[in-house]
Order: sequence, then structure tokens, then C-alpha cells
Amino acid sequence: MVWTIAFTRIKLLLKSPWSWVGLVIPVLLLGLFDLSVEKTANHTKVPVVIVDHDSTKYSKTVIERVSSNPALSVTTATEEEARNAIETQKADVGFLISEGFMENIQKNEEDETVTLWLSTGSLSHGLVREIFASEVKRLSSNSYGANTVLKTYGKREQLNQKEQKSVWKEAWIFSDQHWDPVPLMTIDYKVGTTREKAQTADAAGTSIYVPGMLLLLMLFTFLWNSWPIKDRDCGMRSRVPYSAGKLSVYWAGNALGVLLLQLELLILLAGFGWWRGELLLSGSTMAVFIGYVLFLNAISLLFAYFVHSHRTWQSVTLFVVLGTSLLSGTFFPSDELSIFLQKTAQWTPQNWVMSAVNQGTFLISILLIGISVVLYGISTIKAGDNA
Repeated sequence: MVWTIAFTRIKLLLKSPWSWVGLVIPVLLLGLFDLSVEKTANHTKVPVVIVDHDSTKYSKTVIERVSSNPALSVTTATEEEARNAIETQKADVGFLISEGFMENIQKNEEDETVTLWLSTGSLSHGLVREIFASEVKRLSSNSYGANTVLKTYGKREQLNQKEQKSVWKEAWIFSDQHWDPVPLMTIDYKVGTTREKAQTADAAGTSIYVPGMLLLLMLFTFLWNSWPIKDRDCGMRSRVPYSAGKLSVYWAGNALGVLLLQLELLILLAGFGWWRGELLLSGSTMAVFIGYVLFLNAISLLFAYFVHSHRTWQSVTLFVVLGTSLLSGTFFPSDELSIFLQKTAQWTPQNWVMSAVNQGTFLISILLIGISVVLYGISTIKAGDNA
């Protein structure tokens, strides 16, 4: 009986061919919108050009690490190409790594190993210079530590050349470990609308796919769960107690139908996000997403009990979806809001989901499922009292 009602509700919600298309179009639009935001964010990065005359392990390491910074757009070029890019302001800042860079760094003689070029309209050269200098200093400090260890330990132990190289390398690696996962002093960089912390600098760049995914799931859940209002208006709910089935069966069947559509939309959104590399799927991630759709289904059903017109329901949907999405801090950093709004963000389901995804925990999933069961029970009882 429950499954029959569920499939009937699905047929009613998807009775038009456009309703089926409506399950796919949001996924494509979200993907295109996320792609456009990503391209816009790339245009806002500081263009940097680097010339490598050393072509050693150290110079390539510096270029690789600087390129991974979310605030910079780094390209390598010849000296002539780099100078032209600076003169035509295609690049904001340029660096020339001189020949012998690695050798001088190992000797702790980093002065005049890198030449800085600035375009006439450069506004962010201070930030870029500090980013580049920090990577050079990382290598230099590692070499300094290794040289110090070798100088102290080597004199006492009288090591041969092979042993000296081994000790120097081991000390260098030990010193470099103090920079991971983050150095002792870090800087938080902001790119576009997202806040990139130093400890997540190797993560994906600007992306609104997951926040947009949470918004779409909430929006469609509220739109699909307008059925209690329609059934109340046409007198269906008042006739259920006199039919062969019980109100609880009728309520559970319709809720199940909407839940199946939610799960289908979740699979489409999560699958598309995984395919584009915007979402790393795991057991904890899928668990919290399932808990999220259960929570949305339950809370929207409870809200539908108190609403008596479609116009009011549309207003409630708009207020809840946009209000919680904007306050959750998923589209922009919540620390840019006031203290009150920061605390409010912690009570939004989107914030819970993002926290669970970032931490890889099942605790929030269990919490969402538990709250959903309670809300389902309350909405069923309330609907029965009003039948």
C-alpha cells in the first residue's frame, strides 16, 4: 500500500515530460554556473611569470609550490617573453631565477639569486613577493639546518663524504617536515568568494558546486512537498480516514515518493560533481547527503502542516531556501558576517553538511537521521489531528 501511494505520487509529480527534464536541467545549469564562477575566479588571480635559468630541483620546486597558491596564476617563459609580458602588463609580477640558484641556496647565499620585475600598474607585488620569498626561505632554512647539523655532528664523528651526504639529507628532510602540514606562521588568502586557508592550499580552487547542490536539493524538496496543501484543498486528506488505508500509510507513502525523487536528484548531482572532480565521494559523504535529504523531507512536511495556501508556501520556500543558504557560510566565509550571524550559521543544515564533508565524520549524519525520524512522527501526528 505504501509503495503504491509512493509511485502514484511520483507519477503525479512527473506527469509532464517537462518534469523529467526538470531533474536534469538543474544539474547541467549548476555545472555550467560553477564552471563560469571558476573561470571568473581564475581571471581575478594575480598573473605571475617566472624565468628559470637554473633548471634544477630547487628552482622547479619553488615554481611548483608558487603555482599551487590559489591567489596566483603562474606561467613560465623565456626571459624575453617575460619582459614583454611585464611591459605589456599581461603579467603583474615577474621573477628571474638565476643560474646557480640551487648551489647558492645550499650554501645559504640566497642574496641576488632571484630578480624581481614589476609592471607599471602592479598593485599586489608585496603579496606576491612574500609568497615567492617564503618558498625560497623554506629551502634556505632547510639547508641552513642541514649545514648546522653537519658542521656540529660531522666534526665530532669525523664522517666520510658518503656519510656526510646522508646526514645532510636526513637533517634537510627533518627540517622540511616542520613546514607540513603548515608552517609555524601562515597567511589566509581569499580568492573570489571563497576563503582558502594555508592548510588547504592544495585543495580544489573556487567552487560553488556543493553549496549549489545543497540549495537545489532543498528547493526541489520544498516544491515537491506542496502535495499536503493540494490534497487539503481538494478534500483528499479529509477522506483518507474513511478509506481502506490509514492516515499514517497515506502520509508515509507520499513522503516516500518525494524521498525517492530526492534520492534520484541527489544521485544525479553527486554523480555529475564526482565526474567533474568537484566532489570526492566517500561513505561519510554519501551518508551525510542522505541524512540531509531525509531532514529536508521531514522539515518541509512539518512546515506544510502550518501553511494553508500555495502563495504562502512559495514565500516560505523562498525564505527558507535563500535564507539558510546565505546564512550558512557555504557560498562565502561566515567569518565575514557579524558575530550573531556567525552563530546563526552554525544552526543551518547546509553548515552541518559541509562540516561533515570536510571532517569525514558520520556523527552529523546520525544526528540528521535522528532529527528526521522525530520530525516525521510529529508531522504525521499533526496531520492526523487535522484530518
